[in-house]
Amino acid sequence: MVVFSWKQETKSDIGPPPQPYIWAVPGALIPTGSDVSIFCRTPPGVTTVRLYHYEPYGRWFDHTPEGAQEVFEFSLQRMTHENVGVYYCEYRKGGEWSQKSDLLNLVMTGVYKEKPSLTVDSGPQGFSERNVTLLCHTPHSFDTFIFCRGGNASLPQNCSSQSHNTFLISPVSPGHRRTYRCFGSTKNNSFFWSLPSDPLELSIPVSPLKNHQYISPVENVRNIDRRELRNSSARFLYGGDLFLYILEPLVIWDVLGL
Repeated sequence: MVVFSWKQETKSDIGPPPQPYIWAVPGALIPTGSDVSIFCRTPPGVTTVRLYHYEPYGRWFDHTPEGAQEVFEFSLQRMTHENVGVYYCEYRKGGEWSQKSDLLNLVMTGVYKEKPSLTVDSGPQGFSERNVTLLCHTPHSFDTFIFCRGGNASLPQNCSSQSHNTFLISPVSPGHRRTYRCFGSTKNNSFFWSLPSDPLELSIPVSPLKNHQYISPVENVRNIDRRELRNSSARFLYGGDLFLYILEPLVIWDVLGL
């Protein structure tokens, strides 16, 4: 008598092992000389975990798991020029290498000691009911400008890189509240950034007014009683030497020279 047996294939048996996960602590934007740890998470039962420094150096670091270890730490002491670049991790399990993780861009900040300043464009096209334009002022001759959303700006995915120093936020609606920073860099050394600018908080409150108005240009604002603005729940935003009085959907600007 012949007995046939078979093993039912599951999704995990088909194709390469699942993709590992990679992240950096305290973040992927690291000040010069600071420590950073890169972590890789894998399924249990792996035999080797590899952190690959993909760009610009093309080198790797292997880690042998202990027991049922699933999270692996690669520590980089005192961030230097050699540590910047693109990283990914992969692992070996059952004689086969896994898929590569997503790419991690490790950037060093403070390479250029000139500190940018971030302000709001006060011109007629720079601030309106729908759009806000931010300006990144740098004393260095940078050809790349990075605008980051969020207080600590530690994640490159929260940043936008471009060749000009203006950043358009659109659309802007009542209730919009977010903090922004900017950096300077160069195309030839895109992993080397300047010191961060001071944070600029953009806050657009919800207006209780029923009558929508838009007052422009600046000359018209000077005729408005500022006490009336304050009594109308107006709030102000400070961006460098510019105070913006914001009453949404009523938007008023005035350069106070303070």
